[in-house]
Amino acid sequence: MQSKEIVALLKESKSQKKMTMNEIAAASNIGIRTVNRIFAGEDVRFSSMVAVLDVLDIDLKLHIKMAKKEGRVKE
Repeated sequence: MQSKEIVALLKESKSQKKMTMNEIAAASNIGIRTVNRIFAGEDVRFSSMVAVLDVLDIDLKLHIKMAKKEGRVKE
């Protein structure tokens, strides 16, 4: 998966859960600036990305498997 796809997943999940950026930052225990950088697609520490993915309940392994089945990701 490319970063654009991950950011799209994050944005979709954020809107479905109706969470603000501040709520995501507080729940993931990272700063608001880092959350903004994640949603902008900028480089961040892996642990910060994982924290936000966990808060938004996104399983990247599942999404990668689906992308492979659809032929969007090479093995």
